[in-house]
Amino acid sequence: MKVLFDNEAFLSQKYGGVTRYFYELISRLPSDDLDVLLYMGRFICEYGLENHKDKFKVFFGKKRRNIPKTKLISAIIQKPLFERFAEKQEFDILHQTYFGDININKSFKQIITIHDFTHERLGDNFSKLDKTAEHKKKAIDKSDGIICVSESTKSDLLSMYDVGNKKVKVVYHGNSLVYDVSEPPVIKEPYLLYVGDRRAYKNFGILIKLFGSDERLRKNYKLVCCGGGKFSKSETEQINSAGLAGNFLQTEAYDGKIANLYRYAFAFIYPSKYEGFGIPMIEAMHNKCPVVAAGVTSLPEVGADAALYFNPESYEDLKSKINMLLDNENLRMNLISKGIEREKFFSWDKCAAETKSFYEEVMRS
Repeated sequence: MKVLFDNEAFLSQKYGGVTRYFYELISRLPSDDLDVLLYMGRFICEYGLENHKDKFKVFFGKKRRNIPKTKLISAIIQKPLFERFAEKQEFDILHQTYFGDININKSFKQIITIHDFTHERLGDNFSKLDKTAEHKKKAIDKSDGIICVSESTKSDLLSMYDVGNKKVKVVYHGNSLVYDVSEPPVIKEPYLLYVGDRRAYKNFGILIKLFGSDERLRKNYKLVCCGGGKFSKSETEQINSAGLAGNFLQTEAYDGKIANLYRYAFAFIYPSKYEGFGIPMIEAMHNKCPVVAAGVTSLPEVGADAALYFNPESYEDLKSKINMLLDNENLRMNLISKGIEREKFFSWDKCAAETKSFYEEVMRS
């Protein structure tokens, strides 16, 4: 069986959930009965998939400098180059890395991975020029097989689209942040941790309300925000208006430093109103950090009984859950213990094996 991967995700994303997923998957797939053909084109992805090129039957790609505001033009220019490349290759399956409208004059099975339906469910959070939902629908229509990263995402798919007799399978992500922390804490003061983007549906504002309403937190804890860029003007104004300028810290970090931040945090808070999977939960669990998460979409599916859940519309409910941890060290240690076991359920090796099995199922159909 020969599986071809296109370059769309790799030319537009240096780091991120989609490119991390394909890095972990593609690097594990080659075997005696599965050949990988990988076209990365002129890419900006920094995970180093090109370092595995000796495993692949065919590899084409060269890293380019990331020039701001050139992603769209790069995609337009590179699309016909990939299509011409693909028409010269022998392959059984095309596994798209995103949702581009690829046109190849050959017979093959087409597979896509759907990570979430954020654009469909929360369209107001995106520009009206963003055509992701439209492109995704076309990709769904053209596909022979669809991988969803959670039962929650699969449920969204089946409620929004008529997939007919297409094959659909849930394949969970794994945890890439397996760095074992032995260094002292990067942040010396007690803190709660928030990781990632802070756009509207991520519900970051609830944390400002949390600290603003809880004197014990204000006096004794910081909120460390890892990733997502510097606080915006609006965020800074809200933080300052709540008298929390000394409590909220923003930092950028990768691998070892992120693991360190998880390891020494009092708790990791995940208030997002929508997630297709929620990798930060299992990153926190691996690093012995108790998880307090919104009890919606995929998050309870991923965390099971190894997290505390709250209503993302209620800062009072979040406040109650945080105070439960502050007042009950046994509860906190129990969550850590359960989290360590829960994280073991997720594995990139398992993801690759189940994906290969799905390829075989689609080829038989």
